Amino acid sequence: MNKASLVSEQLRELLENIRPSNGYYTDLKAVYGPKDKPRDKPPTPYALVRWTNDVRTDLAVTQALRVRSFEIEVFFSKACEEQDLDAVHVDILRCLGIGQELPERKFPGLLEAEDEAVARWAEGGETTHSITITIGVQYAQNYN
Repeated sequence: MNKASLVSEQLRELLENIRPSNGYYTDLKAVYGPKDKPRDKPPTPYALVRWTNDVRTDLAVTQALRVRSFEIEVFFSKACEEQDLDAVHVDILRCLGIGQELPERKFPGLLEAEDEAVARWAEGGETTHSITITIGVQYAQNYN
C-alpha cells in the first residue's frame, strides 16, 4: 500500500474511536470511506471521510513531501441540537491530537494550524444536518 492510501486508512481507523466510552461527547455509529455505500437511512451520527486534493510541496530526488486535504463530513438526524455539531468538531480535533501534550497522541503529519468546519442545515425534505471538517496531513511519498 502506498503512503497516501495508508494515511487515509489510518485516519478512518482513528475516527472510529469517537464514542463516549473513549471520553468523547459524540457516539459515531460508523465511519465510511469515499467508496463505501451506507445503507438507506444509516444510524446517525456517522462520518464520511474522503480526500479532496493532494499537493506536492517539496521534491528531493525520489521522495516528495505532499499535503493531502481530507473532508470529514458527519451526518446527524435533523432533530439534533446545534451543540451536537459543535461537539463533534471538537471531538474530531481532539481525536487527531489537537490539545494533546504527548507527541505520540498526535496524528502523524497533521497540519495543526489548518482546519475548517462548515455546517449544512437540513432544508425542505432533507432528513439530516451535517458538518464538514477539513484538515490537512503532510506525508512523504517515495517514488522508487
